[in-house]
Amino acid sequence: MWDENLLPSNRKTAVMAKLPQHTRSLLENSDLVIWMTQFENPKNAMTDLGTTVCSFWDEVYEVVKGKPLLSVNLFSAKSIESMEIGYGKYIETFANAVNIDCKNVRKTGSVIRAGLEGKGLINVADPNGTNLSFSIENRRVGVEVGTLEDCFTTGKECNVEIPAGEVYVAPLESSACGRLVADEVRDFGVRRLEMDFENGRITGLRAEKGEAEFRNFLKNAKGNKDTLAEFGVGINHGMKPIGLRICDEKALGTVHLAIGNNVHLGGVSKASIHIDFNLYNPTVKADNSFIMKEGQITLKMALDRYP
Repeated sequence: MWDENLLPSNRKTAVMAKLPQHTRSLLENSDLVIWMTQFENPKNAMTDLGTTVCSFWDEVYEVVKGKPLLSVNLFSAKSIESMEIGYGKYIETFANAVNIDCKNVRKTGSVIRAGLEGKGLINVADPNGTNLSFSIENRRVGVEVGTLEDCFTTGKECNVEIPAGEVYVAPLESSACGRLVADEVRDFGVRRLEMDFENGRITGLRAEKGEAEFRNFLKNAKGNKDTLAEFGVGINHGMKPIGLRICDEKALGTVHLAIGNNVHLGGVSKASIHIDFNLYNPTVKADNSFIMKEGQITLKMALDRYP
């Protein structure tokens, strides 16, 4: 879901951000919150941005708990260009991802959720070397479609991101075993990141580029920072991957796996970070039944059941 750690720490002491009283008052007295997040390039920040931002958002989430919250993740040109992504391409991608038929997104999400609910063992693999298994037994499977309709009608999915579009679940925290390989994590300057998991936690880590910086980032993080925290499937038909994690994870046919905090997803892992890693050609099995094969959803015939 959300990802507050958009760029690495600059190795300086973290400052716990506090929610200003006037902002707190506005949130407390609002019935609906639309939050426009304009991410800037924080490489020159004087603090560990990840921990600082997370401490700020912890307070925001606490204040708005139970209220409809629409978070619009819009990056600045400087931030986008620092990741070697053209800003014009990003804006076009953002617009296409927002200008979608949410009914189709919901339809796809309902099919994938049906394929995951009641299942135990999940296996995710791809040609780059990922082969990771974990359990989602008795964990709630959520669907985020980009509207607050569910919040108003059922009280669920009240924190919605824009762009949106994913099915998500928090794996059992001690269950992950195997290897997760992320080809590129641009905002960390990391290439070919390989992480080995055992009993839910990272036991080995290596990268072709950026390994030392990423290791340092994890070292400075707090809590269950190295625990598998989320399994998500992108369901946004309008989103095309451009190399930006927080957007690519919504693209139809992608899968993302995260480490760190997952309390907001229904898990019990508390951490100062939540980092998603995207897979672009995944094969997913749930109790030996295929959900996806090489990025293609294999449950398409079931779509007819969801008008």
